[in-house]
Amino acid sequence: PHLAVFLSLLQGLLSILRKLKSTPDQEVRILLLGLDNGGKTTLLKQLASEDISHITPTQGFNIKSVQSQGFKLNVWDIGGQRKIRPYWRNYFENTDVLIYVIDSADRKRFEETGQELAELLDEEKLSGVPVLIFANKQDLLTAAPASEIAEGLNLHTIRDRVWQIQSCSALTGEGIQEGMNWVCKSVNSKKK
Repeated sequence: PHLAVFLSLLQGLLSILRKLKSTPDQEVRILLLGLDNGGKTTLLKQLASEDISHITPTQGFNIKSVQSQGFKLNVWDIGGQRKIRPYWRNYFENTDVLIYVIDSADRKRFEETGQELAELLDEEKLSGVPVLIFANKQDLLTAAPASEIAEGLNLHTIRDRVWQIQSCSALTGEGIQEGMNWVCKSVNSKKK
């Protein structure tokens, strides 16, 4: 009888495994944008648990697939230098979530970063796409708090999509997981 019990257990296990196989991780396409030097690549490497000690400005783009909560997050990190920004729109198609990274300590560029974000929110191809704003570099003493940034960027006027601002430090990893949890939640409710 032991063998029979063992075999039926094995069959049960195999059928569970098959079911798991038939529902692969849901793929989510995430666009990671923001001005140059905002910390996008550091954030991406932090998500992928890679070494962040040597990062140079992104000339083109980086793509990483990160597993999180049953999702396969395909993150497109596109360089933010002014000359690259016109090419951002080539990547808008089929975006599930927009993550916009702001250097909270670079107050001189708040206006510029606000304009770029406003333009992104006006893009037809990104209409209704949930947006997570990472108020990055909170480890710096000069960083503006997320609430102040939200106020300055008039985030409370966004009515056509769900949005969230999350203070974080790509360097220490603080706040990143919370932001990604929100991303997975908002994708979940959007896909239903």
